[in-house]
Amino acid sequence: MEISSFIPLLSILFSSTFTRGNLLSNLAEDYFQNIYIEQVVVFGCWDEHERVEFVRSMMQSDFRMTYVNIQPGLSMEKILKVNYYKLGIILDLDCQLNHIIFDQFWEQRLRHNESYFWLMPMSQSETIPNYFEQLPLNIATEMTLAILNNNNASYTLYDIYNPSYRHGGKLNVTYMGRWGLKDGLKIELTQYKYKRRGNLHGLVLNASIVIDHPPVPDYITYINNPIKPHLDTMHRYNYALTRQLRDYYNFTMNLSRGTTWGYLVNGTFNGILGDMVKGIIDFGATPFQYKPERLDVCEYTVQTWLARPCFIFRHPSKNNVSNPFLKPFEMNVWFWIAIFGVLNWSLLYMTAKIERVLDWHPPVNTLDTHPASECALIASAAICQQGLSDGPRIYSGRIVFMSLFLWGLLLYQFYSASVVGSLLAKKPRWINTLQDLVDSNLEIGIEDIAYNYDFFATTLDPVAQQLYREKVAVNKKRKKLPYFTVEEGILRMKKGGFAFHVDVASAYKIIEETFTSAEICDLVEIQLFPPKHTATATSRFSPFKKMVTYGMRQVVEHGMAKRLRDIWMHRRPECPESHNEDPVPVVLEEFSPALFLLSCGIFCAFTAMLGEMYIIRRNNSKVNLANDQPENVNDGNPFGKIISSATSTRSKDPENHIP
Repeated sequence: MEISSFIPLLSILFSSTFTRGNLLSNLAEDYFQNIYIEQVVVFGCWDEHERVEFVRSMMQSDFRMTYVNIQPGLSMEKILKVNYYKLGIILDLDCQLNHIIFDQFWEQRLRHNESYFWLMPMSQSETIPNYFEQLPLNIATEMTLAILNNNNASYTLYDIYNPSYRHGGKLNVTYMGRWGLKDGLKIELTQYKYKRRGNLHGLVLNASIVIDHPPVPDYITYINNPIKPHLDTMHRYNYALTRQLRDYYNFTMNLSRGTTWGYLVNGTFNGILGDMVKGIIDFGATPFQYKPERLDVCEYTVQTWLARPCFIFRHPSKNNVSNPFLKPFEMNVWFWIAIFGVLNWSLLYMTAKIERVLDWHPPVNTLDTHPASECALIASAAICQQGLSDGPRIYSGRIVFMSLFLWGLLLYQFYSASVVGSLLAKKPRWINTLQDLVDSNLEIGIEDIAYNYDFFATTLDPVAQQLYREKVAVNKKRKKLPYFTVEEGILRMKKGGFAFHVDVASAYKIIEETFTSAEICDLVEIQLFPPKHTATATSRFSPFKKMVTYGMRQVVEHGMAKRLRDIWMHRRPECPESHNEDPVPVVLEEFSPALFLLSCGIFCAFTAMLGEMYIIRRNNSKVNLANDQPENVNDGNPFGKIISSATSTRSKDPENHIP
């Protein structure tokens, strides 16, 4: 009788245990299938029968299962290491030692992030375990508490997270939905996670900003208001975005001032990135340039600013490698002009000689007495469109003469039209690339900012390296590196002959306020390196990465980024359309070759005049010396008296007197 009464009781207990295992396996299947997880690790204290039944049920639904008994000394890193982005974890909170799983999880430096989705079933209870208040949870935590209802056939689900335990946040338990055998899984939290968790209730997060210029009038006023917006534009603009992010998530920003962005020096990072590695800073209020070595210490979120530093300079009005008076024709054209000039001179000289043979007459002009030099003057006059009083008399000579002047007319028209057209046309730009800038005689200046030092220290671009060696590096003529402040560099650029590498966000406002329209129209920009995309960054493995990403995208997509860019980013100075209609004056520097040529002609003429005067005086001295000799000197010469008498007569005649 006792045995018969014990058998029904045993069957009831076995049926109850089997039903609970089936219930949990069905919950786990629906829950993990809903979030597309195929690999699950179970931490429990079940007997062999429960374990086998649960694993068999899960594997029938194509889950990969691992069961681990709750005990001290587990290698959590090995157990939870998988080749998947997401791993499901089931922790039975009805087990007495369930808290040691969390202890070992934290001690082995694993993180409560989106890689681990926790499902924690427990029996009927009005409160969750007290130690949950001390768990190092964060805003990225994926943890679901499943409490068995009174009917033993359904669970109530709660979403558990802490905005940030490390920053003093409080545990948040939110009703998530329910699960039942008949209805299945019903999730009522349909909002995006970082939207529904958007209220951080004043949680204090640490940020850092870089300021390169002295804050005026004080630090807080300077970073919060567009005072001198052309200075530290990128930093203060991005800080304005982070303030929008702060209001969106309702957190408090503890802002510190960093020394620099953060560069790798002797194997360690300095600046803001160094503070991120130490855990001092959560995210940067200053945007960061994408660099491969930084991926080991930070994570980028949303691109917020496009930094466009470049060389800006006033393009020279003339090319120093060529004479402006030789510009209208190429050098080979000038060579042919010289050849044809010599040919025409030869033909004129030949006709002049033939004319003396065929038509002899007393010399009446210099073409008869000095044909070589006169023909050279005629050829020069034809090229320069000048007239002459003398000319050949025979037809062959006149044909050569007319052909020469017609050729000179056409040549002069082409030359003068080219010169006038060059003055009316837009000035040519021959410095268009970085290599052109290196080859020019322009001086180089660099804005005194950290990323310029880093670029020249790390670049592999051969042209940039050549630029640094020839125009930046210290040498015998250059005693110090040409790094300048924005104001000093732009002032030098305004004077001309100086190319300044500066961010356009800093340069445009000063240029528009201090340059004339003609100086603005002379400006040329050449990129030293492509524009740099910058983004707000968080520390590596930060739980706030996706929160910042989502919040920043909301700020950008709602137009706040564009509005702030219009406030902080000055427009590019424009060259007036009427500038090209203004006459271009010929400066003295361009006209100096003509003055030099004129000076050479005057010098040569003056030298020739002095030589001629010397020769004439010398000849006159010889004549006077001959006149002063006694008459007996001519006794042996029958013509001596006649010559002496003629000389005496000329000397007495005032009209024929030679001084």
